[in-house]
Amino acid sequence: MFEAPMAYEGSVLFGVYMLRIPIFFVMAIFITGNSWSKEQARLSEQDIVRIALERNELGEISRNQVYQSELRLKKARSYLFPTIKANGVMQKLYVIPEKRLPGGLQINQGNITLTQPIYAFGRLASGINIANLDKDINLNNMEVTKADIVKTASQLYYNALFHKHVLQIAEDSINNANRNKSALNERVSFGRINQNDNLKMQADVASRQPLLLDTKKNYQASLEELANFLNYSRDEFKELGELTKLEDKHFSEKEVLHFVDIQMAQKKVRLAAAQSEFAKNDYNPTISAFASYSPAHTPTNVSLPGVLLADTAAFGLRIDFDFPLGGAKIYEAKIQEIGTESASLNLQRVKRSVSKDQSSLLQQLQTLQEVRDSLKRAVDLADKSYKVALQSFRTGSVSQLQLNDSELLLTRNKISLAQNILQSKFIESELERIQTMGVKE
Repeated sequence: MFEAPMAYEGSVLFGVYMLRIPIFFVMAIFITGNSWSKEQARLSEQDIVRIALERNELGEISRNQVYQSELRLKKARSYLFPTIKANGVMQKLYVIPEKRLPGGLQINQGNITLTQPIYAFGRLASGINIANLDKDINLNNMEVTKADIVKTASQLYYNALFHKHVLQIAEDSINNANRNKSALNERVSFGRINQNDNLKMQADVASRQPLLLDTKKNYQASLEELANFLNYSRDEFKELGELTKLEDKHFSEKEVLHFVDIQMAQKKVRLAAAQSEFAKNDYNPTISAFASYSPAHTPTNVSLPGVLLADTAAFGLRIDFDFPLGGAKIYEAKIQEIGTESASLNLQRVKRSVSKDQSSLLQQLQTLQEVRDSLKRAVDLADKSYKVALQSFRTGSVSQLQLNDSELLLTRNKISLAQNILQSKFIESELERIQTMGVKE
């Protein structure tokens, strides 16, 4: 009789206990989900690059240039097809003396001619080749523009993360200074230190405020610069990521001949050669076939000696030859020859420059990544040193100067690590830009 209530009571307590477990799970899930949503709300480098490619005007300009080159290619090919030329004339013909044709004679005439190029001695083919090369150059130029946009957007993003991190370091430094001040106040209250040292500590805390304001301004300026490049309003920005959470990108030395800058230079050499060939072919005539029809009508059936008033048709071959006696075509050919030589020299320069830059950047990146481990260890040791110094300062075994030096060492090491990461990310973006591949034909 007494065990049933106890069992009932135990089951109630067990039920209450069981109800508490889901609550803890719900709270844990809520907290985890909340932090996850905040993490997701942060703009990553991929977000910045995507926005830049979508909204920066340079990308659209490069796409328009490609479309223009496609139209120029179609225009060059269109010269292979026939050309129709039509005209009409309404005139009044008078015979002097007028008494032979009182009031004059109205004559309506027209002409329509169809002309088909047969042979232009390579000019039409050279024009099409030039248009094709121009299109290839613009396609590669579009890739260059994309790579430049990605590089600039990434570097502006890294710069903003750096200034955000430096702001956090400055805030931590002031918090440490206030912690030092509190420890000093404890010693003053126990009579372990004089009031002059207390004033020095207060002056040290106050002197750090202008530096904090400067870091805030620099961070805001970096955000404004990033927003301007993305064609964004500053208010549209979500929270940025963390500089120290950026992952290293891995690079290796690649064959430079396929890089977009060298591909561009090679295309320009071929374009200059094609333009030179076109200038040489411009000396030659053009052979065309033509067919024409010319109607002529008058309101009356009057006929005049020497005036043909009848419909006519004609067809045949025509040769056109244009040679300016001032030497314009000769000068143009020489200009294009010099342009071809300059394009070849530029190709050699670009190859040498790209190869040197790739090798130099890879070496710099490797050095920075090797140094970073030492900097991380230096930050960790400086942090432990500061904590020990703070505890020792409370007991009076460490001076105020030693405590400040310990804290400043920690701040300097943090900034050095942040600078190392920033330089590494900048070099990574430069390598990505250099190693951008050209468009395959």
